Amino acid sequence: MKSFETELFKNIDLFFNPKRVALVGASTDYRKLGNSILMNLLTSEIEVFPITRNTERVLGVQAYKSLSDLPKPVDLVIVAVAAKYCSSLMPEIRKAGARNAVIISGGFSEAGPEGAELEKNLVKAAREAGVRILGPNCVGISNTRLFNGTFTMMPERGNIAFVSQSGALGGMIIYTTRAKRIGMSKFASIGNSADIGFVEILNYFREDSKSSVIAAYIEGINEGRTLFESLQKAAKVKPVVILKGGRSEEGGRATQSHTGSLAGSTKLFDAMIRQAGCVTAPTLDTLFEICKLFDYQPKPKGNRIGIISNTGGAGVLATDAASNLNLQIARLDEETREELKQVLPPMASTNNPIDVVASGGRREYRIATELLLKDSNVDILLVICAVPTFAGMTQTEHAAGTLEGVRSVSIDKPIIGVWLAGDVGKPGKDLLEMNKIPCYDDPAQAALCIARVAEYAIMHR
Repeated sequence: MKSFETELFKNIDLFFNPKRVALVGASTDYRKLGNSILMNLLTSEIEVFPITRNTERVLGVQAYKSLSDLPKPVDLVIVAVAAKYCSSLMPEIRKAGARNAVIISGGFSEAGPEGAELEKNLVKAAREAGVRILGPNCVGISNTRLFNGTFTMMPERGNIAFVSQSGALGGMIIYTTRAKRIGMSKFASIGNSADIGFVEILNYFREDSKSSVIAAYIEGINEGRTLFESLQKAAKVKPVVILKGGRSEEGGRATQSHTGSLAGSTKLFDAMIRQAGCVTAPTLDTLFEICKLFDYQPKPKGNRIGIISNTGGAGVLATDAASNLNLQIARLDEETREELKQVLPPMASTNNPIDVVASGGRREYRIATELLLKDSNVDILLVICAVPTFAGMTQTEHAAGTLEGVRSVSIDKPIIGVWLAGDVGKPGKDLLEMNKIPCYDDPAQAALCIARVAEYAIMHR
């Protein structure tokens, strides 16, 4: 990094890696955000200093009347008090040693003209004091390896960095990823982006060694050219997956009332994302499913997909979905097909998609996986299983056979699973995911994730 970029990185890094944090607005009332934030901070690996005028101790920890009473300088101040008090805190924050503040408080530009004036005054006061602010109107910030400075749950530890313009939506995504055991490295809710916005967070995530994938939820943008350059630089280093809100005219109006920003032209935004070398997620549910595939598996050399299934219907659905997303259904080598004929039942299909039929078990999945990974015409392997409950088959044998096939060859190709049958299929799905093979419930969703990963790989090869 250039020297000025290094300095900017260090400044933003103190948001994510503080040693001492003060919370202005700490509360003993479980109904208040200052209580939830403090509980999260106290489970973190940092020193915490609650600031409140109401009590000498809060949640068993010594509290302080003001920032000027702190016994040590702090690196970060989190503010959760009424909007009208935030501006006056800026000089105190700087005197307390911090150059960074997270403003959780709402009631600023998203609330109308009066709030917009409060936000303008907040930014002015922060600049005069030499304080950088994240927010206002945000959920906060977290580093899964260090601390949780939000009022929502800590994400599972992982490698996906996530920046969200919507705080509540970001929090809900954290709950979802926890349920799916998808890990994050860092999370930033930027809210109204009065000072620090997408550009600086993206630039930081680009250089962050603990983050291998970047996810972003974007509603409105104010600095299109700067954002484009930031996305372009980031996408050259690691995958960037974008979910855009405010795509419709009505959604654009909702965006302005939500975070006080303008949604802008959807077509122009989509063109910018493609030109920047990023990929998009069409829905909330697919955002982290795409990121998971980027995180767990190597990038493919191309977009030719091989499909293995034990049910012809699921293979057909996967083929339809893949074709509709411009993935190529690989034409297998004749040698591959001949070897498959030697080991699969006579009624099996040795054309892609491979159908090992319902009687196919651990052995058939192992051999089919091995042969398709070895085939030079296959860039990506999709393995589908409708887990049977007959003929003495176990719930995990097809997954175990797939893993044996993967381990028997040293080939750097992405492998993706679709394990059907709900709870019956869950043990096999869990086995694959524990071994970093992303597994989905629907062939169409798997095909979408594969298409986005292939799109990124082709753009950057």
